[in-house]
Amino acid sequence: MELERAVDERITAAAAAGEELPAVIGPPHPVIAARRIDRGASTSMLRSCTALAARARVELLDDGRHSVADELSAHLDTMARWESGLLDAPDPTMTVLCAAALQDLCERLPDNGSELSCRARTVLALLHDLLEAGRVGASA
Repeated sequence: MELERAVDERITAAAAAGEELPAVIGPPHPVIAARRIDRGASTSMLRSCTALAARARVELLDDGRHSVADELSAHLDTMARWESGLLDAPDPTMTVLCAAALQDLCERLPDNGSELSCRARTVLALLHDLLEAGRVGASA
């Protein structure tokens, strides 16, 4: 307790005398480098997204069930955060199939402003960018 009081008094005295206070120097705000997404991880996610988009399209025909939409939405949320420059050569076949499945789903969704529709369109734009950038040798 006495030590804290003595330190506080010395700091106060130094500040009153106009002395320069010592600065705590540390690393600047850490910049978290974005991680590369390897081919295996992207292919797995593209495969799951393709299957979920196809199942969601089927569920659109049945008004009572929409259990796949939440799972698909979570996948799309993850994929929407991908940066095309950080993808290590995604599987071309799965990229095209996923883009086709999402495009088909988007065309059949009743509400273009829904959260699922917005996420699907965001990921579809990313996949089209990959296709157009020549990183995938096919078109959807």
